[in-house]
Amino acid sequence: MSHGDLSCEVEQDNSCAQLAGKLKYRAFDVGRIAGRSRDDLRAQFAAICDLIDSGGMVRHGIVMLGYHNNVFKGDVLLVDGEIIGEWVSDDEEWCHFTANDASEITCSAPSPWMLHDAITAWVESCSNSKQV
Repeated sequence: MSHGDLSCEVEQDNSCAQLAGKLKYRAFDVGRIAGRSRDDLRAQFAAICDLIDSGGMVRHGIVMLGYHNNVFKGDVLLVDGEIIGEWVSDDEEWCHFTANDASEITCSAPSPWMLHDAITAWVESCSNSKQV
C-alpha cells in the first residue's frame, strides 16, 4: 500500500495470527501497525494517511497533529489511534506535550521535531516501567 511518500509493507507476524504492517516515509521506518486481515491494515493505513494529509506528522509510531499545517498544536496519538495527549507551541516557539490525565507539561523541546523525539522517549519509558 502507498500514499504519496508514505507506504506500508505487509508481513506475517510469527508471534500470533495477525498481520503486521511496517510504515515507511520514503525509506525511513516510522511505525508499525497490526491487524487480523489485509482489510484491517488498509483501514488503519488509510486513517493514518488522512491524518498526515490534514497536517499531521508520523515518526516513531507516533502521530502529532497540527505539525505541517501551521497550527502548531494538536492531539498526539499512537499509530493504532490511541490519543496519548496533546502538544502546543508557545510564543517563544518552544513546544510542549501534556500527556492525558497529566496536570502539568510532560516534556518540552525547542522544536516540533525535537518534541516528537522527547515524546517517543517518554512513551518508551512508560512501556519499560510497565514491563518491570
